Amino acid sequence: MAIVKMKRLRLLALRAQREELLRTLQGLGCVEIREPALDLSDPQWEGMAKPSAAGLEKAREQSLLLSGALDTLRRYAPAKDGGLFTPRPQISEGELFDEGAYAAGLDAARQVAQAERELAAKAAERAKLLTQKASLEPWSSLDVPLDAEGTATVPVHFCSVPVKTSFAALEAAVGQNTELAQLIRAGSDRELQYFLLICHHSALGACYEAMRPFGASRVTLRGWTGTAAENTALLDNRIASLEREEQECRTALSGLGEKRDALRRCVDRAAQEISREENKLRLIDTDAAFVLDGWLPAGNQGELEKALGGFQCAWEIADPTPDEYPQVPIKLKNNAVTGPFTAITEMYSMPAYDSVDPNPLMAPFFIAFFGFMMNDIGYGVLMVLGTAFFLAKARPKGTMRDMMAMFFMCGISSVFWGCLTGSFFGDFLSKLFDLTGSAAAVPGYHDAAGSFIWFWKPLFTPINDTITVMIGSMVLGVIQVFVGMAVSVEEKIRHGQPLDAITQEGAWWCILIGAALTIGGPMIPGAPAILGTVGLVVLVLGVVLLPVGSILRSKSPIGAVTWIWDAYQGISGYFSDILSYLRLMALMMAGSIIASVFNTLGSVFGLVPFIIVAIIGNTLNLVLNLLGCYVHTMRLQCLEFFGRFYQDGGKAFRPLAVETKYVDILKEEH
Repeated sequence: MAIVKMKRLRLLALRAQREELLRTLQGLGCVEIREPALDLSDPQWEGMAKPSAAGLEKAREQSLLLSGALDTLRRYAPAKDGGLFTPRPQISEGELFDEGAYAAGLDAARQVAQAERELAAKAAERAKLLTQKASLEPWSSLDVPLDAEGTATVPVHFCSVPVKTSFAALEAAVGQNTELAQLIRAGSDRELQYFLLICHHSALGACYEAMRPFGASRVTLRGWTGTAAENTALLDNRIASLEREEQECRTALSGLGEKRDALRRCVDRAAQEISREENKLRLIDTDAAFVLDGWLPAGNQGELEKALGGFQCAWEIADPTPDEYPQVPIKLKNNAVTGPFTAITEMYSMPAYDSVDPNPLMAPFFIAFFGFMMNDIGYGVLMVLGTAFFLAKARPKGTMRDMMAMFFMCGISSVFWGCLTGSFFGDFLSKLFDLTGSAAAVPGYHDAAGSFIWFWKPLFTPINDTITVMIGSMVLGVIQVFVGMAVSVEEKIRHGQPLDAITQEGAWWCILIGAALTIGGPMIPGAPAILGTVGLVVLVLGVVLLPVGSILRSKSPIGAVTWIWDAYQGISGYFSDILSYLRLMALMMAGSIIASVFNTLGSVFGLVPFIIVAIIGNTLNLVLNLLGCYVHTMRLQCLEFFGRFYQDGGKAFRPLAVETKYVDILKEEH
């Protein structure tokens, strides 16, 4: 378990073989292509250029087309699979990159897109007709053609006034000005009421003058012939026809749902095209050849050389120089236990190339701390069964698989600590046996009142043994801090800094251990008296090493002063870090108390309410504990532990590889 040794790859190949070679590298999935540090504007690189981005644009357009078709099918032809727990289908690389299947998938996507466009166009037209129908509704009671204009002597005008206007007052006002006009009321909507004005042309001006205070205006109904009722009937027929056509489009889209699996494969295929085209832009082209610069794991060198043997190319594979270490991508080599914790390492920051892999060091502490805080057999069993079922059924990959595997191991740890504390959904069994009156008959450990506690005497209980839990939390913290210091010592010695290791970590070991022996030695019953003296000697040695190391590192007398500040920072840092591990105690006690509260609350009302409340309460407690334990355990690793030795700044290894979302690829021999 360590950081994988990487090799630098430089390759020169014929441009005519570029596509085939890139496909081969993508199938191998072991080469990360990087951009060479060349200034192509420099005359010495004349004739060299970046490849065209046309292929990338085309691949992205195809991906958008395919993804859009899938989104459309989700709306009009929902999948009937099992959802989250449905495993992804497995296909070979040959099936994924089959050109005929890809072309058929693109055709299917175009069919879906065309059907959606037709549906959208018909829906837009229907909405337009409905708006027109609504505009004709107020005039439907009038048996007057909408294009009626009257005669030269008696014109006809379509008018409106605000809906709050009194139509009787409007008629009275017009009647006072002239007797040669008539208002015929039509209908109204939420804002206006409509009417027909029939008036002798000589009185038309007087009518509008009388109606002006009421907010009247003329309504223009251009493009209509016949009455409103006749036009409404025509609109209804067209709207009904459009509804049928829309349903036919929906049916057609639903029928295209059988293309979903093919579209998903094509989406994954398009993703490979995009990845390859993006990597292609990191190459340097000439008219006849191209240059590739990149990295590969040392263990894949033989496999790569075998694959390159089929091409007309020249390559060089070499170890990175120390100057190149900051550029080397990081790949962590871990087993089934430590591998899942790569997800946490990547969230924090990948380690530097010439440093240490933190996963093997972090994994046992993460698992132990998580289980210590959860400390419940019932919760642990649910975690184990839930994650095992998900891993077996859904076959997740990547970060999801790592997270499920990590929670699986943390569930086992929770069961272990739960066995020590006798916790099964808190004190669920104790309350259950008391309610059923069977506590005395259940073999195991009982308290003085005869209540069942557990099947054996718990080593400790979070609620009753607070001091024990507190001491245990701090002991676990001291162990992890000391392990971090030990790793730091090993790293300093490996990098030729033994003096720093002795005068820094070595000095603080002496101070911390010496202080513990000096203070705690006399408190241990039966401990020899010399133990305190030995502790004092070790403490003094550590105090002496601190200024000596500061003077030697600074190579000047000023080190005799600066060590005081270093000592202050060290004391406050170690003290605060160790106290941070009290969160282990806090989370353990919080989970136990919450579970006990829910169980006690339910037991007040009888057996059935107890079971219902216990199920609801413990479910809530489990969810809260999962979140709290995960966050606080990760915090202890990233701050208190990594701060002792971790050198970050690495960049994760991202090779050109086949990475899919909807299907799993069965690896083929190359």
